[in-house]
Amino acid sequence: MKGVHDVPKRRADVGDRYRMTRITFDVVSAFGCLRARALSGPIIVGILAEHGYSTSSVHNQLVRMVQRGLLESSRVGRVSVYRLGEHLLTGFRDIGGQRETPEYQGLFHSVLYSIPESARTVRDRFRYVADQLGYRQLRPGILIGLADRSSDLVTLLPEIELPGWIEFGELTPADLDAAKRMTSLAFGLEDAGARLPRLEARMNELSLDGSQPGAGCPELGLAAFFDLYFDVARMVMSQPLLPPTLVDVAQPATRCRELMSRCNLEYYLRFDQQIREIAGSRSSFDLIEWMPED
Repeated sequence: MKGVHDVPKRRADVGDRYRMTRITFDVVSAFGCLRARALSGPIIVGILAEHGYSTSSVHNQLVRMVQRGLLESSRVGRVSVYRLGEHLLTGFRDIGGQRETPEYQGLFHSVLYSIPESARTVRDRFRYVADQLGYRQLRPGILIGLADRSSDLVTLLPEIELPGWIEFGELTPADLDAAKRMTSLAFGLEDAGARLPRLEARMNELSLDGSQPGAGCPELGLAAFFDLYFDVARMVMSQPLLPPTLVDVAQPATRCRELMSRCNLEYYLRFDQQIREIAGSRSSFDLIEWMPED
């Protein structure tokens, strides 16, 4: 029987530096499960062993995440301690619904760009950073967002060499209906609305249609549960909260966050004690840096 790290969805994070791969997500989930800002290597290895990862694959992934700036590492005696980078902490706040809903001020902040194929690495980083800052693609070469994050984008990017270029501006729709169409297109509201029912149906199986959380699918293991958790988290990260005036129906971002809350409840009912026992059994337990209580 193959370990899960041999299955394609869990292959090593190579070739696409800026995508949240499954193993990257599972490493981050170890911090989320314990509500910790910093964890030792042995604790992360122990938790991910429950997902089916080998010790070497986890160590290799930790090295890559440090190189990407997603984690920071330090040594305490012979033990490596890993801390979440600021970007990942922001992601935690977004997933938890801790970000305020923005207001629509009658315009979109725009980014116009042209980065040639010869600078593909720079272009990939530009699109990744812009997405994390809240910009979405309205059409090729045009991004729009609800807040002006141009200074942050410039700071996080290397210099764009000619013939590539980036320009910032404002895009004012003709009326509210036009603004709604642009929002739906750029933020993929129709596609998200079509995908959510399948996720909601999978969640309903676990909670007996919401009547008894934790009671459905009693044979469900940790790795299989995180298949669903991963899909829900990706939806949350792709669907920022939008001004209600720009969304005609219940916005996908709200439904995504409701699903995430249900995922968290299922986790605590099914696996929380198991993960805490793994962490508590490691001699480096005292090196955990806990996140502040809400």
